[in-house]
Amino acid sequence: MHRSNGFTLIELMIVIALVALIASYGIPQFNTMMQNGRLSTQVNEMQGLMQLARSEAVTSRVTTRICASTDQATCNTNSWEQGMIVFRDVDDNGSAAAAELVRVMPAVTNGNTIRGVNGALSFSTDGTLTAGAMLRICDTRGANSSRQVRLNTAGQSRISKGNAQGDVVCP
Repeated sequence: MHRSNGFTLIELMIVIALVALIASYGIPQFNTMMQNGRLSTQVNEMQGLMQLARSEAVTSRVTTRICASTDQATCNTNSWEQGMIVFRDVDDNGSAAAAELVRVMPAVTNGNTIRGVNGALSFSTDGTLTAGAMLRICDTRGANSSRQVRLNTAGQSRISKGNAQGDVVCP
């Protein structure tokens, strides 16, 4: 009697069914993990940009601003996802045209939106803001999955998750 090695068709079908079952559970979890990673990366970049602006204001003793920009040279939009710039005022009139560009953050390309502040955030020479501010980053999952970068009047930033009463609404 000759014995043959290998899998039977039934064994192969059982293995395929098990792989499909595991994949149907794992793929949605992987997508959520990827979206959370994108949000965290973007929030950390924004917080780093704000900390840089505050540091520049204090070390150079010149008002430093962050604003939304589509051309990476002027403050020409309120859509923060179009890109951001950090600049030091030269003549202290608040114009990005008469300023020293410090850093550029390119436009968001992953479909997330950033809402919150209309106009520029201005750090005084002591690192403070005239008023607190909040920028909210939203993805397709809505407000409960969003992240915020909050600045107090001392210029310190912190990151928070989710949706609180009085926050800027996700689009």
